This record gives sequence, structure tokens and C-alpha cells, in this order.
Amino acid sequence: MHGHDAAAAAGERWFDYAAAHPHSSMEIGGVAVITGPAPSTVELHALIDLARAAHPPLRDRARAPGANTRGPAAPADHLEEVALPTRGGDVALHAAIERVCARPLTDVTWGMTLLHGHRDNEFALLLRAHHGLMDGMSLIGVMLAALGESGLPRRHAPPRPARIWTPGRVRALLRAAIDIALPAHAIDLGPARVQAPTGPPLRRWAHTPLPRMKAIARTSGTSLNDVYLAALAGALRPWLPDGATGTVRAMVPLDSRRRDTSSAVGNFHRGVPVVLPCRVPTAAERLAATHLATASIRTGRCDPDADILFDTLPTRWHGRALARVLHPRRTTVVATHVPGPARPLELHGHNIHTLLPLMFLPAGHRLSICLAEYAGTAHLAIVADPSLPAIDELPTRWLAELDALEDTHTPHLPIAASAITPGAIVDSASGSPERTTTP
Repeated sequence: MHGHDAAAAAGERWFDYAAAHPHSSMEIGGVAVITGPAPSTVELHALIDLARAAHPPLRDRARAPGANTRGPAAPADHLEEVALPTRGGDVALHAAIERVCARPLTDVTWGMTLLHGHRDNEFALLLRAHHGLMDGMSLIGVMLAALGESGLPRRHAPPRPARIWTPGRVRALLRAAIDIALPAHAIDLGPARVQAPTGPPLRRWAHTPLPRMKAIARTSGTSLNDVYLAALAGALRPWLPDGATGTVRAMVPLDSRRRDTSSAVGNFHRGVPVVLPCRVPTAAERLAATHLATASIRTGRCDPDADILFDTLPTRWHGRALARVLHPRRTTVVATHVPGPARPLELHGHNIHTLLPLMFLPAGHRLSICLAEYAGTAHLAIVADPSLPAIDELPTRWLAELDALEDTHTPHLPIAASAITPGAIVDSASGSPERTTTP
């Protein structure tokens, strides 16, 4: 299965999964925070047309359950506008993001929301799309195309080989079938006997300089992804239930694009399970253990049989298989990492100074994490069910884990890092936080 067919098949499993779990939103996206006056409706319609031209399926309306055809949508169907409390700062912006994301898209599979008024000479564009339509890399690619920018670097992995039933391929299929069939015991981080979802998800962000994380990875002989996951393992320690058995099992989406699909738009990700070493006592030991645990990611990048289960199953069973993989008893948390543009972007001559990622929360899950890169900054996005206690502490704990790793593996540098919660406003000019109360 190649190109568009592969993307379409992967997308269908997410549409099927969403149909079976109507109370869980499968939307991913990002919020571009831009310096300058808010654009006009005409300008935003033109931007939407550019995105639709970059990927023709973006023109279609959402399919009704059981329907096979979709009519075209107009640019206005993809756009909404939200005026925020005057000079409400990041408190107002983040509260609005939560409200918008709590209302899933219905008639279309992607949309854009203009958010303005929270700060003088600044506005935000919230872009979100159904995960069956796009993955994070596709979302970045469509955004770059709409801005007239070149795409992200192409992958150099060879094209997927022809499907020949070798003994190795048969063994890979058996391993995949056994892995999904056997019971798993992923640790539930939330309170016992409380089943998610308990309400609209909560969203929190943190950011830190990307060179800081790369320096830790370089001096420790690990990868940026290892540093991210090791810090997450340490940050989650306070949420481990007393006496809990099992493991904290992260599902790490891996980009499966190859040379023949490197620039394709769609969903080309597959999940790789990684056990997070939350119980390992020190930050340095957790990083070493994470590096060993992520070996399956490194070896799986060029494995032609890595997605053999979904390649072999009839398409109509893909949604049920995905539900089995993402069941809370098998997966504690989804933890994804999306590379982004290395330099700042502009919209109509105005600087896009921040790109906040938006992550989905699988059915029955309490927590989902995304690390996204933009212009030298690493942004951590957290989406959590309200039943997860003290969620505001998680961004700060993740940053503290990076501090511990930095102290262990690199000379201490006075690099600022910031956790963003609804109770913190960060001045866009000075970067200094001003404490205020949550509305």
C-alpha cells in the first residue's frame, strides 16, 4: 500500500475509532500567536483557500455516519471568530482555546478560529483538524503551503518494498497479533473507580529553549526524544498510585513516511509502545533507561514489516484494532513529538512568534502529551481529563526534570524556561510573568 492509499487507510481507522467513541475528540492542531492587527474575513478566506488548494480533501465536508459521499464546503464553513476580554492576556487566550476545543468540529473535518482582543496588536489563529484527515507533520506541511513556505525536509528512508510473504514477515505478523491479543497492565494515573471522561479536557503548556534539550541529548549520548520522554517519566512520578502494579506505557507515534510518501498529506503515523521508567530513582538513570526503552523506535524506522498488522487486517477491522491498542488498560499516555520550522514564520508580513500545539485525548484516557518544535523553542502541550488531580503541576515538574538532567549532563546555563497555566500571563515583549487569578 503506497502514497494516498496508505494515508487513506490509516485515516479511516481514526474515523472509525472516533465514530465508536463519540464523546472523545480526535482533533489535533496548533495555535499561531501573531504580532499585528487581526486580519479581515476576506484575508482569512484567502488563507483557507490556499490551505484547501494544498490538499484537496480539505474542501470536503465531514461525512455523516455510514455515508460515502461528501459535498464541498465553502471557506466560511471553516472559519469562526472569537473576541476575547480586552487585554486579558494569556489567561483569556488559553481559556478561549479550551472553550473552542471543547466544541468538536461537526460539519467539516478541519477549521480555523480567529482569537483576538486579549492583547494590543496581537491575535491568534487556532487551526485544528480530525486526526483521520491529517497527522502533525501534515498539519505543519499544509500550514507552510498556505504561508507560501517550502515544506519540511524530505525523508530519506527508501520506498516501502513489495509485500512478499517471507518467513520474517510471517514472524512479524505473529508477534504483532500476539502483542495485541495478550492482556496488558498499563497503570492508570487517575483516581480509582473514576472513569474518564469526566468533563471537557484541560489544556496546559510549557516551553523551554530547544538548544537546551539538544545539549542534554548530545552530552548524554541520547536523542532529543529520549530527553523529552525521560523528563516526562520523572514528572509523572507523583501521579503513580500507591502500590500500583504494571507499567506506565506510552504510545509514541512514529512517522512512517518514506521517500515515495515524504511530502504526502494524510495520516502516516503508527504507534510504538514505550515503557516509561517512572520508578527509576534519579533523572540521569531515567534518561539512560529511556534510551534503552526507545530502541524499538530507532530499529522500527526502516522496518518494512513494522505496520504489518494493519497492512494485513481488512480495513473494516482497523478501527477495532486501534481501539484495542489505545485501550486505557494497554496505554497509559500518548506522547508524540512533532518537529517544526526552524526559523520564525510570517503571515502577511506579521511575525508568528509562538506556535502552541494542540493534542487529542483518546477515549478513556486521562492524559496526552505533545512536544512541538518552533523557531528554537520546544513547546510542551498537555491535555488532561479533569479527574487527573493537580494537573497544573505537571508542566512545572517536566521543566524541573530538565533542570535535573541539565545539572547532570551539561554545565549549568541560566536559560529561562516557562510553564504556562491559566494563572500565568507572559508578557510577549519582556517575557516576564505576571501572576494573576484564573477567571
